[in-house]
Amino acid sequence: METPVDKQMTQISLEIKNFEQEMQRIEDEIVALGNIEITALIKYGTEQLKVVTPVDTGKARQGWQSKTDLTRKGKFLSGTIFNQVEYVDVLNRGHSQQAPSYFIEQTLSRIGLITPV
Repeated sequence: METPVDKQMTQISLEIKNFEQEMQRIEDEIVALGNIEITALIKYGTEQLKVVTPVDTGKARQGWQSKTDLTRKGKFLSGTIFNQVEYVDVLNRGHSQQAPSYFIEQTLSRIGLITPV
């Protein structure tokens, strides 16, 4: 059974002013927030690797560096963590008893910067 309310249909029309500008503002905000998060994760990952790196002279621990660059599309950042100390790969393969083998991969996986296969 139909009621009087069922027979009534309300029609609403909205006009969004400056729609394209508003969409661009939202996109810019998303990119900015994403880049803040990417930068923070790269910094955190670098600091965590410094903590878990075995220490004898301290050179390998001090060797951790990071950088961020714009991606090919030029909006979002990409990050790189690196260590140019020549023997850090030997340490990562388990040469030191201070850290397990593949401590780099384990650390980056634990904080979500890499996904194990």
